[in-house]
Amino acid sequence: MNILALDTATTACSAACWSNGSVIAEQEEFGSRRQAEILMPMVNAVMGEAGLNYSSLDLIAVTRGPGSFTGVRIGLATARGLALASNVPLVGITTLEALNAAPTSGERRGRVILATLDARRDQLYGQLFQENGEMIDLPFATGVKSLSDRLRKVLGQMPPLLLVGSGAEIVGKFLDTFGQDYLKSATPPYPRAATIATHIAKSGLEIAAIKPVTPLYLREPGIGPVR
Repeated sequence: MNILALDTATTACSAACWSNGSVIAEQEEFGSRRQAEILMPMVNAVMGEAGLNYSSLDLIAVTRGPGSFTGVRIGLATARGLALASNVPLVGITTLEALNAAPTSGERRGRVILATLDARRDQLYGQLFQENGEMIDLPFATGVKSLSDRLRKVLGQMPPLLLVGSGAEIVGKFLDTFGQDYLKSATPPYPRAATIATHIAKSGLEIAAIKPVTPLYLREPGIGPVR
């Protein structure tokens, strides 16, 4: 199977090609707001490095949020255009699923995974996952100070946590205030196309069961029309 994966949902931008059991080409840039400018050159570069053309792809995968409203739209629009032009199925994965897929089995062992993104203004996007990667709850948006109530409501007695994502630093400082056992993952704090491609390839996805890819927004945009 040949997969092209791309992500622009946060302040990172990445593209990767997966083929014959592994990622064979990838590029990424972190801390950039230039996704619209650099994404297609990045895609063309990894396709060229991988020696693939669009007609040889089996799937295109893209993050669909939550994250930056602009970033999510850039990634989805690009992926949809490529999939339509190439007549290739398009698969969506949330940013939180992508973050959850990154940690090693050693980091995950005996812990519940809390994937979070810093949504600014003391807000977080988050989701809980079991050690084996299965979802515990649905993606949510919450204030940092409300996080412990939500965790206890979903989990009951608080288990050891593995924190992953750009919200991990904020969450860790908050959990320190009441002595919660946690570990911060050594994985990058943003989704990576290479991780997305690998996760999709290993998921045993049935192409016939692929659903339309829609953006996942957990809160309203921070800007609106001038009144």
